[in-house]
Amino acid sequence: MRKWLWVAVLVLWQGWAWGTSLPQSGPGVVVVLAGGGAKGFAHLALLRRLERDGVRISRLVGTSMGAVIGGLYASGLSTADIERVMGGLDPAKVALDQIDRLELPLRAREYQRQYPIDLEFGIRDGQLSFARGVSDGQRFLALLQQLTAHLPPHVDFDQLRIPFRAVATRYRDGELTVFREGPLHLAIRASMAAPGVFAPVEVNGETYVDGGLVANLPIEVALQEGASVVVASYLGQQEEGHEPAAGNALAVANRMLDILIRQNERRNLALLREQDLLVQPQLKEVGFTDFRRAPEIVAMGEQAIRQQEERFIRLASQWSTGLNSDRVAPAFNGREIVIEQVRVTGTTHTQEGFVSAEFRALQGQTFSTSAVARVIDRLYTSGHFERVSYSLEQIKDGRYALVVDVQEKPYGPHYFKTSLGFSAERGGINQFAVGMGYRRPWLNASGLELAVDAQAGTQTELGVKLYQPLKPGLGLQAHVRYQSTLWPVYPPADLPARGQDKLAYALLSNRSAGVDLAQDWGRGAVLRVGWVARQLDYQLDTASTVGVPLQDGSQYSLTLDPQRVRYAGWRLQWLVDKLDSVSFPEHGHYLNAVAEHALTGTEVRSHVLNARWAYPYRTHVLNLGLNLGHIQAQSGCVGCRSASALYLGGFQNMGAYRMGQLVGDRLVHAYMTYMYRWSDGGLLRQKTFLGAVAEAGDVWFAGQAHAVRYSGTLFVAVDSKIGDIYMGLARGTGGMTNAFVQLGRRFGW
Repeated sequence: MRKWLWVAVLVLWQGWAWGTSLPQSGPGVVVVLAGGGAKGFAHLALLRRLERDGVRISRLVGTSMGAVIGGLYASGLSTADIERVMGGLDPAKVALDQIDRLELPLRAREYQRQYPIDLEFGIRDGQLSFARGVSDGQRFLALLQQLTAHLPPHVDFDQLRIPFRAVATRYRDGELTVFREGPLHLAIRASMAAPGVFAPVEVNGETYVDGGLVANLPIEVALQEGASVVVASYLGQQEEGHEPAAGNALAVANRMLDILIRQNERRNLALLREQDLLVQPQLKEVGFTDFRRAPEIVAMGEQAIRQQEERFIRLASQWSTGLNSDRVAPAFNGREIVIEQVRVTGTTHTQEGFVSAEFRALQGQTFSTSAVARVIDRLYTSGHFERVSYSLEQIKDGRYALVVDVQEKPYGPHYFKTSLGFSAERGGINQFAVGMGYRRPWLNASGLELAVDAQAGTQTELGVKLYQPLKPGLGLQAHVRYQSTLWPVYPPADLPARGQDKLAYALLSNRSAGVDLAQDWGRGAVLRVGWVARQLDYQLDTASTVGVPLQDGSQYSLTLDPQRVRYAGWRLQWLVDKLDSVSFPEHGHYLNAVAEHALTGTEVRSHVLNARWAYPYRTHVLNLGLNLGHIQAQSGCVGCRSASALYLGGFQNMGAYRMGQLVGDRLVHAYMTYMYRWSDGGLLRQKTFLGAVAEAGDVWFAGQAHAVRYSGTLFVAVDSKIGDIYMGLARGTGGMTNAFVQLGRRFGW
């Protein structure tokens, strides 16, 4: 009798355990979800089928994308929600952390104009240091944290709606690691840290990379969990039988990684038993980043399931013991939380006050995942951090501390960027330049930043800037700069010259020093007021007077005396930059108005305005531009070339004329550019355009006659990660023609 009494007690206890949402223990159905990028959407088909059949899942085990799908499903998200959220994300922005230009602070946008090459690196411990992955994985981490915000910051994965395991690789020794507790979003992110693609993740002092290196199909983990039946969703494909081409070092490295993954997959496949079920969709044509094809990939998974219909019917008949929906994951109701204080951890060079100041507006407010996510993204786009995440620590009752943990870029605090430029035009000047920029932020506690710019080639530059923030949005900048440009000298465009060949080369040099007070207006505009001292020199490689042969056989004497302009005075600049691209924008506007008035030295008054507007319509883009210039400078001659002169010529600057062919101290120029977006440029968004430019304008000297000139250009261009790439043909007033090609950083006066 006592024996049966104990049996009854155990039965009652087990029934009570199910009713109170405790996880099922002992053997059962364990679902294994493999890694494979966007191919992982096929896992949703399997989860939906098990839901439909009422098969109770004892455990979910996932690697990489399998951990993403499995972890979110285990946390309580439906398969429909997962497909909607993950299928709707922009892989370039969310998965690869591509930052839209309009998300950058204005000073970073200006820096991007100087250094269009995206690659940034540093020097640490005397060695070159780079980012740890193509993507920091920050935005995907932030998305995971938002999707799992209903869970406690630290959770036992056995207490989720479905017990869950995430598989990762420990970096220091390559050991397989199974996450069973902790912040769910960090465990998932660690499992999907594909080497070279996503930066590794630090959890409790250890560094982890993608679990696919050791168990991309973690059947061995399911067996260790005591699985009675393993249902595995495998995303690999059958080998083709031919040897892939070893075309380059990158292809070889990628193949070596693929071999490692395939080996551990075969090892795990060999562990399958007779009662286990393997689902293998045919996903050969699906790419790693094809997130926009989610419905199609799910359908491929459903097709693979239909091919094993009998086995799924048998599985349901044996293990249909009720859905997992009766399990209730531990709730964490954000509506009951008030952020009382903000604490910052992880800073080394960056100041804690800089981070906490961004969250100041949230203190005393009810916790909001979206509000915190916006601030975190703003911190990430500041350029100082590889990772920004948060957790909540209870102070008392509903009052919590928001603990913000940052990880600074591993190659800081000495940052370098490079630039490359090459330009050629028919009958004009070939230009080339290579440049390097150095930044050292946080020289003091209030954010003093040093910037050094150097460039060599037909345009030479050396500049040093110090920027000191005074308060949010207000800063003081001191600058010293030397710039020299080799510039061709052509006959005046209105002369009936026998030809338009170069007459000489001039070296234009600009030495300047000054200080500006800068007031930001949001992230897209700044007003600068300051003092500047300049010395402008114009030196030639020929005699002071050059004879220009005219069509009637006579000659025109062109004065080419060396010139020097030296002055000091006030400077005012109003800059608005809200274009989505520096050179080929599809939306936004740009305005740069600069005025300089000399108070000592040469009498100089300079007013220059550059404006541009971009309007998109589907794959069609219209740009409108306006350039105005007016310079008054005391000079010893009338109509002679000067160091302070204005120039036109080249692409979108009266393209039918060569660079520097039109010169004067008055400038009016308007243009309209039509662009057809021929290609979106794939994952890196290097868009290709076919376009045409219509232009009108002129540049002339005060007191001289002028007329409106016209120019038309046809071009093809790529908005690349190294700067402009374009080639074009142009024709203008008087039969002027030009052909040009550009690579990298654009040249100008």
